[in-house]
Amino acid sequence: MRTWRVGSFSMGGALVFLGVFLLLQQVLDWDPAVALLSWWPVLFIILGIEILVYLALFNKENSHVKYDFISIIFIGFIGTFGLAVALLQTVGLLDAANDYVSAEVKTMDLPKYEESMLDGITRVQVEAGSYPLTIESTPSKKMTIFGTYKGDFGRDGIPVKEISDYALVEKQGDTLYIRFKEIPYKRYSRYIGFVDPTLLIPENINLEVNGDGNSLELNPRNMQSDWNVLDSGYLEIIVSKDTNATMEVQDSRNLDKSKWENMEKFTNEYEDRIKSASQTFGAGKHSIVIKNADGVNIK
Repeated sequence: MRTWRVGSFSMGGALVFLGVFLLLQQVLDWDPAVALLSWWPVLFIILGIEILVYLALFNKENSHVKYDFISIIFIGFIGTFGLAVALLQTVGLLDAANDYVSAEVKTMDLPKYEESMLDGITRVQVEAGSYPLTIESTPSKKMTIFGTYKGDFGRDGIPVKEISDYALVEKQGDTLYIRFKEIPYKRYSRYIGFVDPTLLIPENINLEVNGDGNSLELNPRNMQSDWNVLDSGYLEIIVSKDTNATMEVQDSRNLDKSKWENMEKFTNEYEDRIKSASQTFGAGKHSIVIKNADGVNIK
C-alpha cells in the first residue's frame, strides 16, 4: 500500500524558498519585510499543489493518505506569522519600526522667513506655541524668523521643510500675526522634534506676545516701540546700554534679585505672587509690560 505524507513536501519546499529569499535579500539588498511578504504566500501555493498532485496521481484504492501534522503545524505557524506581518505592513507599523531603527537625531536649520513688505504694519502679534522662543529688536526694516530643529532625520529627511510646517504668518490691516505651530510628527515616532526659533522684529513696531506658558528670551536692544508679554513661563530679558524702556511686571510669581521698584505683593492660600513691580532703563521712554509670568530674570 502506497502512503502519501501530505505536508512533508510543503515543508521542504518552504525551507528551500526561504533559503532562496534570504540569499537574494543579502545579495540584492532587498528590504527584509518585502522578502517576507513575498515568501509566505508561496507556502500555501506549495501545499495546494501537493494536495492536487496527490488527488490527480495517487487517488487510488491502494493508496493511503497520512498527514504530516508537524509539517502542517509548521506551515500554519509560518502562514499565521505572515498574515500578521502583512497586517502590520498595511497599518504602517513595519514602516514605523524601520524608521525607529534607521533614524538619526540631528540638528538642522529651520527654513528661513523674511518679510520686507511692512509698510502700514504697526503691530506684531505672536503666539509662541509649544516651544521656547527668542525675540530681538533690530534696526533692520525686515522681519526675520530663523532657528534650528533637533529631531529624527529619517528616510524622508526632517519633517520641517518649509515655513508653513512650523509657523503661520498672516498680515491683516496694520497687524502681522505669527503663530508658531507644533511641528509634524509620525504617530508612532519615538521622538517628537524640538524647534528653537528666533524672531527679529524691527525696533519701531509694537509687539504683543502670548507665551503659552513657554520660556521666552527677549532682547529689546534699542527698541522704539512698546512690548507686551502675556502668560510666559520663565522669562529672560537681556538689557543693553541702548535700552530705553520702563519694565512693568504684573501678577507674576517670581522675580530675580535685581533693583525692582514699587513692588507690591499679595498672598492667597496657595502661593505668594507679585502684584506689581517695575524697573527703568535709560530714560524709560518706551514700555515692556509683563503679565502672568512664572519668573522674570534681567541680564
